[in-house]
Amino acid sequence: MTAILENARVARQMNLPGWSQEHQDRLFRSRVFLAGIGGIGGVVAEYLVMGGVREITLVHEGELCLPDLNRQTLMSFDGIGKSRVHLAANRLRSLVPDCHIEAFDTKVTNDLLPLLSSADIVIDARTNFEERFLLNRLSAVSEKSLIFSAMNGTEGMVAHLRPGRGACLECVFPEGDPEWDPLGFPVLGAISGTVGAMAAILAIRILSGYGSQAEEQMTLFEGMDLSTRNFSLVRHKACPFCQSL
Repeated sequence: MTAILENARVARQMNLPGWSQEHQDRLFRSRVFLAGIGGIGGVVAEYLVMGGVREITLVHEGELCLPDLNRQTLMSFDGIGKSRVHLAANRLRSLVPDCHIEAFDTKVTNDLLPLLSSADIVIDARTNFEERFLLNRLSAVSEKSLIFSAMNGTEGMVAHLRPGRGACLECVFPEGDPEWDPLGFPVLGAISGTVGAMAAILAIRILSGYGSQAEEQMTLFEGMDLSTRNFSLVRHKACPFCQSL
């Protein structure tokens, strides 16, 4: 896609007050590492590539199942039984043909560190704390900012973290969440989409440099009354992971 066509595609975005060509060029040059391509991660990926991010590494294991279709907007019925991450990559390429998508049908492992290190930002849209904590540690090693995104029922949360330099995920959730069942928590699909859009907005702000500097904070969203609450995050002095660095 030529630069003229690309700028035409994002023309409405370019009309934002204070948005400059430099902001847009930063998005064009950005590379994102996204772990999780389900209800939240799929929406994150859609809005990032449509907003101008040209390179994304997708990591997600497993095949598409029928219950996934109440929220996973990159998926369709004819994809049942096929690799979700490769279905997502193909859909994103159809949305924005010139974007470069790497897709890995796997869980988050230490072997992915080189790919994560080459990204400008890491986005966590996984469903279990084992992989979330590993993403947190890999982000610290590679000195990358981490966007945490999650939902349960009608609640959602998004956080901006700086593992190794500021607040990390283990500062916020030192023991994970023992009641969090990655395969059994209730899901209202629209909540997933809302959280995904919030995470995408935060990523676009950080990558482009648009607006004020993104602070280390967590935003909680309650879908039943459409309320939000913001909490500043700081590095926890007793965090075992931060102490180990």
